[in-house]
Amino acid sequence: MKGYLFLFLLLYAVPIFSKSQIDSLLEDLDNKVKKNSIYIDLKESKIEEIKSEKQKTRISRVELYSLNKELFKEYKCYISDSAVHYLNQNLDIAHALKDQYKINETSIAMSALFVRLGMYKEAFDFLASVKRSSFDGRQKLDYYLAYRELYLGLGSYARNNREKNNYWRNTKLYNDTLKTLTLSNSEEYLRIIERDFRENKEIENALKINGERLKLVKEYSPAYALITFHRSLIYRKAGDVLNEKKYLILSAISDVQLAIKDNASIPILANILMQEGDINRAYTYIRFSLENIKDYNTRLRSSEILNIQTIIDKEYQTRNDKKNSQLRAFLLAISVLSILLIVSVISVYKQMKKDRATSIKLKEVNEELNSLNQKLHDINEELKKKNHQVAEANHIKEEYIGYFLDVCSKYIDKLDNYRKMVYKKMQDRQYESLLKISKDISLKEEESKELFANFDKMFINLFPDFVEKFNSLLLDDEMIFLKKGEVLNTELRIYALMRLGISDSSKIASFLGYSVNTIYNYRTKMKNRAKVSRDDFEPRVKEIGDFS
Repeated sequence: MKGYLFLFLLLYAVPIFSKSQIDSLLEDLDNKVKKNSIYIDLKESKIEEIKSEKQKTRISRVELYSLNKELFKEYKCYISDSAVHYLNQNLDIAHALKDQYKINETSIAMSALFVRLGMYKEAFDFLASVKRSSFDGRQKLDYYLAYRELYLGLGSYARNNREKNNYWRNTKLYNDTLKTLTLSNSEEYLRIIERDFRENKEIENALKINGERLKLVKEYSPAYALITFHRSLIYRKAGDVLNEKKYLILSAISDVQLAIKDNASIPILANILMQEGDINRAYTYIRFSLENIKDYNTRLRSSEILNIQTIIDKEYQTRNDKKNSQLRAFLLAISVLSILLIVSVISVYKQMKKDRATSIKLKEVNEELNSLNQKLHDINEELKKKNHQVAEANHIKEEYIGYFLDVCSKYIDKLDNYRKMVYKKMQDRQYESLLKISKDISLKEEESKELFANFDKMFINLFPDFVEKFNSLLLDDEMIFLKKGEVLNTELRIYALMRLGISDSSKIASFLGYSVNTIYNYRTKMKNRAKVSRDDFEPRVKEIGDFS
């Protein structure tokens, strides 16, 4: 009862929460396939590092054997011809060293590789050449594993039932032997036990063992790619297509990231997607897989993929034919509708032609009215602007006339007092004192200072936000910060005069007591500090404090 409950949950409950995960994983695989060249470059880079080690001088045969072994591991699932090449080199080295252990190790590796390539005769010959007397535990295990895979491959592709049964029987014998040679918690042992459970359709036990195997490896490693593939086979036995797809995708992602070109996951996944109607994706995957197998160079896997590709191509063609039929029907419908539309257009055109003359006249009248309205609007705006300027100028004149009348009155009093002082000193014959006073320029400086102070005060009274608005036209790190007690400084005073309508640099220089070049330099520097364009800066200053 408990087992039936598990199968019910496995087949019905799991897909409910896995559908969105499958879509996400498929998108991830799509991206990995598009970026395949990146993973190929990483693989090539790693291979080049090992090859560079071989180029070093004074390298021993033992070291060369070890480096060839590393290169074989890199090429084993990447390019089979290169993998065979480095195994042959190691076989020569092992014979030269007369090292039977290395001869056995290389021969077993060569036979296992030939089994992957479907070269069963060559694989059998290499295994037959192995001398078992020099085995250690690991080598003995690899030897029986190679024989098991050899008979498994022969049994899978044998056409004669008698031979097939004989191969399966040998496969079982080697499987039983391997159980006695492996530790009960090792990955090899768990793989054998899992396969037995899977073949006997003991789904719960097979998944449990597979879960233990997954705990022993890192995600997206070669072992992870193999174990997730085996897990997909368990779900296939259970009839759980959704979870079969999930683990085929995980295995395929690992294969792409690791540049494993001899992969079984992607063709099977493509076949499932084709049956589900996802033809475009299935076609992309099978083409990708076929390119990989061409690089890897194995006829065995290539024939399997070509069979799947043929099915997908037929389905792809069927779909295209169906779409073409639909397209022809649509074109026919569109043609009929087009004829009806042409008739309707001709009828409407005749009616429109009658109304066109009236419409043209109305349009011309409307355009004339719009033009007159626009001219009136422009004139009104210009009048508003002129009135505004006149009002502003009158206001400034009123303020400054009052101010300068007051200043003139004070200067008349000062001049009279100065005259009296000079007259008194002349009477008293204090000529040296008069000479000293005439040489002293402090009076001029004080009067200029007072003049500027009065000007600054009057200007800020007219335009209280001038400094703030002026700074808003400058870059943040170029703003002017006045010293304590200052109302305006020289730069601000120059532009205050411009705001009052005095733009001539010579007149500004005369008022402030500077040379024309100095005023010009001040104006140039301020333009360079502006956040607005140089041409717009001074016109914008003249608009500060506009009277409304």
